[in-house]
Amino acid sequence: MSKAALLLALFLFAFSPCPGDSPGRAAAATSGLWQKAVHIHRQNRLWYPERITILSEVLNRRGQPTSVTQFFFSLRMGADGRLDTELARSLKNGEDTTLKMREKVRIRDPRQGEGPDDEDTYSVSISDSPFVPERQHSVAFQAGGEKRLLFGHSCQRFDFSYRTSIVRKGETEELIWNGMAWLEEGSGLPVKLEFTLTPLPSRIRSLWAIYLYDTAHPDRWVLSKVTISGQGGFLFIRKQFRTTTTFSDYRRPTAKEATK
Repeated sequence: MSKAALLLALFLFAFSPCPGDSPGRAAAATSGLWQKAVHIHRQNRLWYPERITILSEVLNRRGQPTSVTQFFFSLRMGADGRLDTELARSLKNGEDTTLKMREKVRIRDPRQGEGPDDEDTYSVSISDSPFVPERQHSVAFQAGGEKRLLFGHSCQRFDFSYRTSIVRKGETEELIWNGMAWLEEGSGLPVKLEFTLTPLPSRIRSLWAIYLYDTAHPDRWVLSKVTISGQGGFLFIRKQFRTTTTFSDYRRPTAKEATK
Protein backbone atom coordinates (compact mmCIF):
# COMPACT_ATOMS: atom_id res chain seq x y z
CA MET A 1 0.00 0.00 0.00
CA SER A 2 2.80 2.44 0.73
CA LYS A 3 4.13 1.78 -2.78
CA ALA A 4 0.82 2.73 -4.38
CA ALA A 5 0.59 5.87 -2.28
CA LEU A 6 4.15 6.83 -3.19
CA LEU A 7 3.57 6.54 -6.93
CA LEU A 8 0.39 8.56 -6.71
CA ALA A 9 2.29 11.34 -4.95
CA LEU A 10 4.79 11.56 -7.79
CA PHE A 11 3.35 12.46 -10.37
CA LEU A 12 -9.89 17.55 -8.88
CA PHE A 13 -21.44 21.65 -10.01
CA ALA A 14 -24.87 24.76 -9.32
CA PHE A 15 -25.05 27.72 -6.95
CA SER A 16 -26.79 31.09 -6.75
CA PRO A 17 -25.01 34.33 -7.67
CA CYS A 18 -23.68 36.72 -5.03
CA PRO A 19 -26.24 39.22 -3.62
CA GLY A 20 -26.48 42.43 -5.62
CA ASP A 21 -25.21 40.99 -8.91
CA SER A 22 -27.33 40.04 -11.87
CA PRO A 23 -26.75 36.42 -13.05
CA GLY A 24 -24.94 37.64 -16.16
CA ARG A 25 -22.59 39.97 -14.27
CA ALA A 26 -21.90 37.32 -11.60
CA ALA A 27 -21.06 34.70 -14.22
CA ALA A 28 -18.70 37.09 -15.99
CA ALA A 29 -16.98 38.01 -12.71
CA THR A 30 -16.43 34.42 -11.61
CA SER A 31 -15.27 33.37 -15.07
CA GLY A 32 -12.81 36.26 -14.97
CA LEU A 33 -11.47 35.04 -11.62
CA TRP A 34 -10.79 31.60 -13.08
CA GLN A 35 -9.06 33.15 -16.10
CA LYS A 36 -6.83 35.12 -13.72
CA ALA A 37 -5.81 31.79 -12.16
CA VAL A 38 -4.98 30.43 -15.63
CA HIS A 39 -2.83 33.50 -16.29
CA ILE A 40 -0.99 33.02 -12.98
CA HIS A 41 -0.25 29.42 -13.94
CA ARG A 42 1.11 30.55 -17.32
CA GLN A 43 3.41 33.10 -15.69
CA ASN A 44 4.85 30.60 -13.17
CA ARG A 45 4.93 27.29 -15.02
CA LEU A 46 8.75 27.13 -15.38
CA TRP A 47 9.56 27.03 -11.67
CA TYR A 48 10.79 23.65 -10.42
CA PRO A 49 11.85 22.37 -6.96
CA GLU A 50 15.39 21.27 -6.17
CA ARG A 51 14.23 19.40 -3.05
CA ILE A 52 11.34 16.95 -2.71
CA THR A 53 10.49 15.07 0.48
CA ILE A 54 7.94 12.25 0.58
CA LEU A 55 6.41 10.86 3.78
CA SER A 56 4.33 7.74 3.14
CA GLU A 57 2.32 6.22 6.00
CA VAL A 58 0.14 3.15 6.46
CA LEU A 59 -2.43 3.83 9.19
CA ASN A 60 -4.46 1.71 11.58
CA ARG A 61 -8.16 2.19 12.26
CA ARG A 62 -7.40 4.94 14.78
CA GLY A 63 -5.42 6.88 12.18
CA GLN A 64 -2.08 6.07 13.80
CA PRO A 65 0.87 5.13 11.56
CA THR A 66 1.93 1.48 11.61
CA SER A 67 4.55 1.88 8.88
CA VAL A 68 6.43 5.03 7.88
CA THR A 69 8.59 5.47 4.77
CA GLN A 70 10.53 8.65 3.99
CA PHE A 71 12.30 9.69 0.81
CA PHE A 72 14.51 12.75 0.33
CA PHE A 73 15.21 13.72 -3.28
CA SER A 74 17.43 16.37 -4.83
CA LEU A 75 16.82 17.61 -8.38
CA ARG A 76 18.85 19.62 -10.85
CA MET A 77 18.45 20.67 -14.46
CA GLY A 78 20.67 18.56 -16.72
CA ALA A 79 22.58 19.75 -19.75
CA ASP A 80 19.82 18.30 -21.95
CA GLY A 81 17.16 20.42 -20.23
CA ARG A 82 15.69 17.50 -18.30
CA LEU A 83 15.50 17.14 -14.55
CA ASP A 84 18.05 14.77 -13.04
CA THR A 85 16.90 13.23 -9.77
CA GLU A 86 18.92 11.70 -6.96
CA LEU A 87 17.58 9.86 -3.93
CA ALA A 88 19.67 11.48 -1.22
CA ARG A 89 18.26 9.41 1.65
CA SER A 90 15.46 6.98 2.48
CA LEU A 91 14.18 5.64 5.78
CA LYS A 92 11.83 2.77 6.59
CA ASN A 93 10.47 2.98 10.14
CA GLY A 94 13.61 4.86 11.11
CA GLU A 95 16.04 2.43 9.45
CA ASP A 96 18.29 3.79 6.70
CA THR A 97 17.40 2.07 3.41
CA THR A 98 19.13 4.47 1.01
CA LEU A 99 21.44 1.98 -0.68
CA LYS A 100 18.67 -0.57 -1.21
CA MET A 101 16.13 1.94 -2.52
CA ARG A 102 18.39 4.12 -4.67
CA GLU A 103 18.00 1.84 -7.70
CA LYS A 104 14.30 1.21 -7.12
CA VAL A 105 12.75 4.62 -6.49
CA ARG A 106 12.97 7.70 -8.64
CA ILE A 107 10.95 10.67 -9.78
CA ARG A 108 10.29 10.67 -13.51
CA ASP A 109 10.45 13.71 -15.74
CA PRO A 110 7.00 13.65 -17.44
CA ARG A 111 8.63 14.70 -20.72
CA GLN A 112 10.28 11.28 -20.90
CA GLY A 113 6.88 9.71 -21.50
CA GLU A 114 7.46 6.71 -19.25
CA GLY A 115 4.80 5.03 -17.17
CA PRO A 116 5.00 2.77 -14.11
CA ASP A 117 5.39 -0.95 -14.63
CA ASP A 118 2.88 -1.88 -11.91
CA GLU A 119 -0.61 -2.20 -13.44
CA ASP A 120 -2.21 -1.24 -10.10
CA THR A 121 -0.66 2.23 -9.96
CA TYR A 122 -0.95 5.53 -11.78
CA SER A 123 1.76 8.04 -12.54
CA VAL A 124 0.18 11.48 -12.04
CA SER A 125 2.32 14.43 -13.12
CA ILE A 126 2.57 17.20 -10.53
CA SER A 127 2.83 19.66 -13.42
CA ASP A 128 -0.71 18.76 -14.50
CA SER A 129 -3.41 21.17 -13.34
CA PRO A 130 -6.91 22.41 -14.24
CA PHE A 131 -5.24 25.82 -14.73
CA VAL A 132 -3.01 24.74 -17.64
CA PRO A 133 -3.90 27.28 -20.38
CA GLU A 134 -3.80 24.74 -23.22
CA ARG A 135 -6.15 22.38 -21.32
CA GLN A 136 -9.05 24.75 -20.63
CA HIS A 137 -11.24 22.95 -23.18
CA SER A 138 -11.10 19.96 -20.80
CA VAL A 139 -12.22 21.92 -17.73
CA ALA A 140 -15.75 22.59 -16.48
CA PHE A 141 -16.10 24.91 -13.48
CA GLN A 142 -18.70 26.88 -11.57
CA ALA A 143 -18.32 29.26 -8.64
CA GLY A 144 -20.00 28.25 -5.41
CA GLY A 145 -21.49 30.52 -2.78
CA GLU A 146 -18.95 29.44 -0.16
CA LYS A 147 -16.08 31.71 0.81
CA ARG A 148 -13.31 30.90 3.27
CA LEU A 149 -10.23 32.53 4.79
CA LEU A 150 -7.24 30.31 3.93
CA PHE A 151 -3.71 31.17 5.04
CA GLY A 152 -4.57 34.85 5.22
CA HIS A 153 -6.33 34.91 1.83
CA SER A 154 -10.05 35.49 1.37
CA CYS A 155 -10.97 32.74 -1.11
CA GLN A 156 -13.96 31.78 -3.21
CA ARG A 157 -14.75 28.15 -3.87
CA PHE A 158 -15.00 26.82 -7.42
CA ASP A 159 -16.32 23.32 -8.13
CA PHE A 160 -14.59 21.81 -11.13
CA SER A 161 -14.16 18.74 -13.31
CA TYR A 162 -10.96 18.28 -15.29
CA ARG A 163 -10.47 15.63 -17.98
CA THR A 164 -6.84 14.64 -18.41
CA SER A 165 -4.91 11.41 -19.00
CA ILE A 166 -2.30 9.17 -17.42
CA VAL A 167 0.11 6.57 -18.76
CA ARG A 168 -0.15 3.08 -17.30
CA LYS A 169 1.92 0.18 -18.62
CA GLY A 170 2.62 2.12 -21.79
CA GLU A 171 -1.05 2.87 -22.49
CA THR A 172 -2.71 6.29 -22.26
CA GLU A 173 -5.94 6.28 -20.24
CA GLU A 174 -8.46 9.01 -19.48
CA LEU A 175 -8.48 10.37 -15.93
CA ILE A 176 -10.89 12.86 -14.38
CA TRP A 177 -10.23 15.16 -11.44
CA ASN A 178 -13.40 16.14 -9.55
CA GLY A 179 -13.21 18.58 -6.68
CA MET A 180 -12.82 22.14 -5.45
CA ALA A 181 -10.44 25.00 -6.20
CA TRP A 182 -10.04 27.88 -3.75
CA LEU A 183 -9.13 31.15 -5.51
CA GLU A 184 -8.29 34.43 -3.83
CA GLU A 185 -10.99 37.03 -4.38
CA GLY A 186 -9.84 39.79 -6.67
CA SER A 187 -6.50 38.34 -7.79
CA GLY A 188 -7.62 34.80 -8.75
CA LEU A 189 -4.53 33.39 -7.00
CA PRO A 190 -5.01 29.60 -6.55
CA VAL A 191 -4.44 28.82 -2.87
CA LYS A 192 -5.74 25.26 -2.55
CA LEU A 193 -7.04 22.37 -4.66
CA GLU A 194 -9.02 19.41 -3.30
CA PHE A 195 -10.08 16.54 -5.54
CA THR A 196 -10.52 12.84 -6.14
CA LEU A 197 -9.74 10.78 -9.24
CA THR A 198 -12.02 8.79 -11.56
CA PRO A 199 -11.32 5.98 -12.09
CA LEU A 200 -9.31 5.07 -9.02
CA PRO A 201 -6.32 2.74 -9.29
CA SER A 202 -7.04 -0.94 -8.78
CA ARG A 203 -7.21 -1.84 -5.05
CA ILE A 204 -7.70 1.80 -4.05
CA ARG A 205 -11.18 2.16 -2.52
CA SER A 206 -11.14 5.89 -1.81
CA LEU A 207 -8.75 8.78 -2.37
CA TRP A 208 -8.64 12.50 -1.65
CA ALA A 209 -5.83 14.80 -2.81
CA ILE A 210 -5.04 18.26 -1.46
CA TYR A 211 -2.65 20.63 -3.24
CA LEU A 212 -1.37 23.64 -1.29
CA TYR A 213 0.48 26.49 -2.99
CA ASP A 214 3.18 28.82 -1.71
CA THR A 215 1.63 32.27 -1.93
CA ALA A 216 4.22 34.19 0.12
CA HIS A 217 5.93 35.68 -2.93
CA PRO A 218 3.64 37.44 -5.47
CA ASP A 219 6.08 36.77 -8.33
CA ARG A 220 6.50 33.08 -7.50
CA TRP A 221 3.37 30.95 -7.27
CA VAL A 222 4.47 27.32 -6.80
CA LEU A 223 3.21 24.04 -5.41
CA SER A 224 4.41 23.60 -1.82
CA LYS A 225 2.67 20.44 -0.57
CA VAL A 226 0.56 17.54 -1.83
CA THR A 227 -1.31 15.32 0.61
CA ILE A 228 -3.02 12.17 -0.65
CA SER A 229 -5.08 10.08 1.75
CA GLY A 230 -7.43 7.18 1.28
CA GLN A 231 -8.15 3.52 1.77
CA GLY A 232 -7.12 0.49 -0.22
CA GLY A 233 -6.79 -3.23 0.11
CA PHE A 234 -7.58 -6.64 -1.28
CA LEU A 235 -10.68 -8.74 -0.50
CA PHE A 236 -11.44 -8.23 3.24
CA ILE A 237 -8.12 -6.56 4.06
CA ARG A 238 -8.42 -2.77 4.30
CA LYS A 239 -5.57 -0.33 4.83
CA GLN A 240 -5.64 3.41 5.26
CA PHE A 241 -2.77 5.40 3.81
CA ARG A 242 -1.51 8.96 3.75
CA THR A 243 1.28 10.40 1.63
CA THR A 244 2.63 13.91 2.11
CA THR A 245 4.98 15.36 -0.49
CA THR A 246 6.69 18.71 0.11
CA PHE A 247 8.50 20.79 -2.51
CA SER A 248 11.15 23.40 -1.70
CA ASP A 249 14.15 25.34 -3.01
CA TYR A 250 12.43 26.42 -6.21
CA ARG A 251 14.30 27.98 -9.09
CA ARG A 252 13.60 28.94 -12.70
CA PRO A 253 15.72 27.50 -15.49
CA THR A 254 18.02 29.86 -17.34
CA ALA A 255 16.99 30.99 -20.82
CA LYS A 256 19.39 28.42 -22.28
CA GLU A 257 17.99 25.58 -20.14
CA ALA A 258 14.38 26.55 -20.93
CA THR A 259 14.97 26.18 -24.68
CA LYS A 260 16.35 22.62 -24.43
